[in-house]
Parts: sequence; structure tokens; C-alpha cells
Amino acid sequence: MTTKRPRKATSEPASTKKSSTGVGSVAAVVSRGRVEDRAVPYVSTASEATDAPTAPTATRYLYRASLREFVADVREVRLVALLEERFRASYRSAPSESELTAWKLSLAALGGVLDTPEFLASEVFVELRMPLSGRRCDVLLTGTDLAKHPSAVVVELKQWETARPSQLPEQVAIGARSSQHPCVQVRDYVAFLKYYHSAFTEGTPTIELGGCAYLHNMTDRKSIEHLRDTSVFGDVPKDYPLFTANDRSELVEWLAARLCHGDGAAVGERIANGVPMPSTKLLDVVARAVEGTFEWRLLDEQRSVFSAIRARVDAARANPEAKTVVIVRGGPGTGKSVLAIQLLGHGAKNGWRVVHSTGSQAFQTNLQGKTQLFSTELLKRTFAAKTKKSLPVERLFCTFADVGRVTTRNALDLVVADEAHRVWDFRRIKYPNGKVLPLSTVPLVREMIRATRVSAFFLDDNQAVRAEEIGRSQTIREMAIAEGAEVIEFDLNTQFRCGGSESYIHWVDALMGFRTDSDLAWREYDGYDFRVVRDMTAMDKALRAHRLAQNRCRIVAGYCWRWNTPVNGRPPKDITDKRFGEWSGAWIEKTGQGTKPLDNQYYRWANDDEYYEQVGSIYSVQGFEFDYVGVIWGEDLVRRNGQWMAQLQKNKDKVFKRDVRVAAANAAEMLRNVYRVLLTRGMKGTYVYVLDDETREWVETAMLG
Repeated sequence: MTTKRPRKATSEPASTKKSSTGVGSVAAVVSRGRVEDRAVPYVSTASEATDAPTAPTATRYLYRASLREFVADVREVRLVALLEERFRASYRSAPSESELTAWKLSLAALGGVLDTPEFLASEVFVELRMPLSGRRCDVLLTGTDLAKHPSAVVVELKQWETARPSQLPEQVAIGARSSQHPCVQVRDYVAFLKYYHSAFTEGTPTIELGGCAYLHNMTDRKSIEHLRDTSVFGDVPKDYPLFTANDRSELVEWLAARLCHGDGAAVGERIANGVPMPSTKLLDVVARAVEGTFEWRLLDEQRSVFSAIRARVDAARANPEAKTVVIVRGGPGTGKSVLAIQLLGHGAKNGWRVVHSTGSQAFQTNLQGKTQLFSTELLKRTFAAKTKKSLPVERLFCTFADVGRVTTRNALDLVVADEAHRVWDFRRIKYPNGKVLPLSTVPLVREMIRATRVSAFFLDDNQAVRAEEIGRSQTIREMAIAEGAEVIEFDLNTQFRCGGSESYIHWVDALMGFRTDSDLAWREYDGYDFRVVRDMTAMDKALRAHRLAQNRCRIVAGYCWRWNTPVNGRPPKDITDKRFGEWSGAWIEKTGQGTKPLDNQYYRWANDDEYYEQVGSIYSVQGFEFDYVGVIWGEDLVRRNGQWMAQLQKNKDKVFKRDVRVAAANAAEMLRNVYRVLLTRGMKGTYVYVLDDETREWVETAMLG
């Protein structure tokens, strides 16, 4: 983006309009063409199969200007109107009243601080969005520091008047709620930008990046002392200093040292034109994370969840009778698995008796395969055990049932239950012929809670894909209370998948009927590459082009074709349909039960790029992420008369159909969950081929809003 002021929305076609959000050509690809200024859905054709969109810039923001313009906009009371206009154009909705109030008061306070000739060469970004994420920092200032290095400063603005101690680490009590310490928030934003924004990772000279918090209403002495207390918050308030209402001159001096010794426009241009650095895929770093040599850059509520669980475990280890259940809800891509693995690594490093459990066999197999060289010894060291037989569980990455089998109360300090929406009602053995043998009369969730001092259930209430999966917030809450445990609940909202587009996730949820309000901002603003394709050969060609550009790609499908016996050791082309034209696909191979993790079908399919040639199902993809995903939407879930309807005769998953029948479950609801998962596995893009005409029309119409 070359303009420094937000521009009013125009009626230019999306294919020619230069986006003021920095997305530009991506928006043009995703929403090609206008009919009477109404966007038509993008439909891929064979001739466009290799039209890979230009990568979006890392810098998206509501406002960018020189400090001179910023101060003028504040003084003349037009800044809030400009921000509101840009917000409506970008997000297709109105900002909240609290956000409008914050802009009006906090930006005016900052404008007063910066209204001095010293800052005339600096630039400002307002509401700067973190790359690969839906979070925004309040302000980023650019300039040149004392050493003549290009420099930038993150500024977090708060209207707080008082702050009191919180029971949660790195948080403070603001009235009746607990909120992250603003300097901690700044620290995490700075770390995230340094890791994921090319302006801070590439180029010479490097842009120096720091940050501070400005609490422009705060004069309360006790509050200020607490916020700056290094015995509580460590060096964070020193490294990312906090300024209050009476510190204006100190804030000016601190900022001037970092910004007022040269031009800030060139720095602003580098930041505006930066690109997102490759996202960190969980499977690529899981071994390092468990060993404690890698940590994800956590933001906002992610940091709050991590800190809260860490504090609860520390407290429970000091008080053996304490028992806590933590319920962490989050949609696809909100970092549930990242938090689970980070907690496991932190716990192992600090001597906690901790294990990771999951209901996804594919996910468990991959985690075991990635850590097989050291996980057993780590587990034995954690429990001070000499043999595997003396361990309460045999694997660091285990099943929910493995935890349920632990007979000693509080044998574990922490169980992280990932994909907890997949927990069963009771432990059991399921035989191939469908016979079920109960192994306990105690609900599995209650068995898990009994086995550990702190249970952290990471779940999505709309991701259960089998009728017998009962891992819902309400169910876990009720069972925790029955066990006498304290219950703490969190919601994760920040999006780290799908290009960081919360908008795209909201749109998918509305499409599948999980929310009433749709959201199309992703088409114009987020740059997420979603396509409805009508040619399978073209989709395959486009994905192969992305693979050549070093992207990890897979094709997944609804379970609408049978798995057949391999021919000469090779999977047959089971996935065929005359509507596919020349394309046909083979289901993911079956390696059988008891296969070692590195030889298992799920490990190979997720990690070996040659397995692009095999099509995954819901069971092989849940919990994973790839750069681009092609989805074949079968005819087991269709749209009829404005409602979702299951056509179970089109579904070939015998176990799924049997479970639905036995449990008298809503098949359409289960299948909506399935396709919601399939549509949200892509980090950069999702291409979908819909076999049913009426359903495809529904998806295309939903793209119009």
C-alpha cells in the first residue's frame, strides 16, 4: 500500500481496485467479477487452475499516516470516523461501542503526547493486525533510534484507572474481571511480530522493535506500584515499560530516543510491504516443544489459558487435596493443540507428572512418531520409574481410556486432554463385528478427573464426529462438579489457521448452521483463498502447482466411497465419479492395527508429501493442518428446502452409520461437524468440489452474503 490515509470505499470492481488493507490481488482472486456491484462467487475453471493468488502482505491495519497527519486527525476530531469507516469496509460490520470509546479517548490521549515537533518524521499504524492471526495491537510507531537504526514501537493503550492483584499469573484484576497485564500483552505482540513478520526478520539493517503500555487515566498509587512490581511480574514492566497519566514527559523522552533520530516513512514502508513468514505447523516442531527447546508465541487469551493452568498445577502440587478441571473451548485453528503440547513440554521440563491424551488415533500416532526417540525415557524420568510396567500409563501420548485405567487417585499432576470432544461415555472394547464390551460403570470423564489433580479439557462443542462422543462443555462441567472439582472455563477466539481469518471460520460456521450471522470480510480483507471448483482435474492441477511452490497440500473427502482391498500392494482408485472427468483418487492406505507409528498410515499421510496422491478422510485429518486442502463434498450431506439433510445411503462409513442408529443420533448434525472440520484444515486456502447441485448452489450463494 502506498497511500498513507484510509480511503473511502468505492464501487470499483474487485479485480481493479487496490485494497487499502494491503491484500490487493488476493481479494481480486477470491471475488472475481461484479454484477451490479454485487460480488459473484469465485469458481475455478481448468484454464485458471494454476492461478495461485499473490501472498497477502503481513501488514493489515485500519489507519496509517505520518505523525503530523495523525495529530491533525485527532485534534480535528475526525480520526474515529475514519477508523469506523475503514472497520465497516474491512469487516462488514460495525465496531463495538467499547471500541469506539477506546479510539476516542485513548488515541486522543496519545495524540496529545505526540503533538510535538520531535515526532514529525515518524509514522503511525493504528489497529495493526498480527500476521497469521486475528489479533490487533493498538498502535505501532516507526522512526529511527539514537544509533540511527530503523526502529518501531508497539504501544498498548488502556483506559484503566485502578488495577489490583489477580490470582492468575501475569494478570491483574480490573473490577470484577481478570485481565492480562498490559506489558505482558506488549511483550507477546513484539515477540509475535519478530517471529512472523518479514519486516522484522529480513532486510538490512534490521528494524529494532520494542514496546510500552500507556495507561493515560491511571493516577492511583497502589495500582501503579502493583503493575510495576518486579517481584510479581519479573522484568516485564522494565523491558516493556508502563507509563501512566503523570508520566507524559517520561513517555515522550522514551519514545523520542527510539523514533526521533531520522525518517520513519521508510520504516513504515518496509512494514507495510512485509509478508507473513511461514506459519509454524505443530507436527514440524512438536518434538522440540516437548523437549522444552521451542515455544510458540502465545497471544492474549492463549497466554491467559497457559498461565492459569500452570498456576493451578503449581498450587495443586503444593496442596494434594486440590482438584481442578479446566475447560478450554475453541473452534478450528484457535491453538488448542498448541497449548496442550506447550503445557506438556513445560510440565515435563519442570518435573510435573504430566501426560497428553487424545481421542484422535491419527493425531496420537503422529505425536508418538515424532517423539519416539525420547518419549519413553522422558515419561520414566517424569515419574521416577525404572520400568514401563511401573508407570501409571505406558505412553507420554496416550488415549483417554489409558488415563481412565489409572486406579490411583491423583497419580498425575496434569492431564491435557486434546480433542476432548471425542471422549466416549464409558471405557469399553469395541470388536470388529460391532460388539461392545463395557470395562467400567464409571463415566470415562470422571475416571480421568479422579486420576489427576488438574484436568485440562481442550474441546470444540461442534467437532464431535461420532454418535458416542460425549465431550461437551456441559457434560464435563457436570461430571467435574460431581467429583468435587473446581471448574474454570476459557474460550479461545484468536484464529491462527485459515490465514488467521476469524471471518472465514465464522462464514463456515454460518454455512453449516452453527451460527446465524455470516461474515464475508475474508473475501475482501483477509485474503483467504477459498474456491468452489467445478472441475476436479483443475483442482488437482492447482494443488500440484502449490506443491511445487513448497506448500504442503492434501485432498480430503466425505466418506462416500468404499475402501477396497489394495491391488498389488497399491491402494485402488476408489474415489471415482463420472462428474470428476479424468480425475480419480485412492483412499489413504490401511496399514492395520498395531503398526509402529512411523510405519502407520496416518503418520505417512500427514508427513510424507508423496502421500498427496492418497485422499484423506475425517479420521486422518482431524487435528491437522496443511497449507492448501482440496475438499470433495459427497452426497451424504445435502441442502434441501433450506435445511441440511443426511443421505446415509450415500455414506459408506459402516461404523458411523451403526453408531448413529444405536445412539439414535442426529446424522445431519454429525455430518455437519464432519464437513466443518474438512473445510477448516487449510492454512492458506481451501478448494471444494461439491457433487450435489443444490448443495453447491447453496455454498456459492453463501459467498454472496
